[in-house]
Amino acid sequence: MHWQRRRDLEGGKEMGVWLLVDDGSVEEELYVESHEYRGGDFDVYVATPDGEWDHEGTFETADEAFDAARGYITDSEFPVEGAGE
Repeated sequence: MHWQRRRDLEGGKEMGVWLLVDDGSVEEELYVESHEYRGGDFDVYVATPDGEWDHEGTFETADEAFDAARGYITDSEFPVEGAGE
């Protein structure tokens, strides 16, 4: 199993998305989302293919949210595909 960074964001509130992939099947999705457009902060969520969502935290800055997402990936003990994230 490994994490794969999605680069095809649709320009919405998603700033970062990682997929935990096992033999081509997505096991988990990790999201960093911005709510700046409505005066809000940044959130980190984890979703499963079954539709389960876990809120991992709310952060004042994008840097803090990305740090939390990277920490989640590190704690998962699965590698990130490629060298950049």
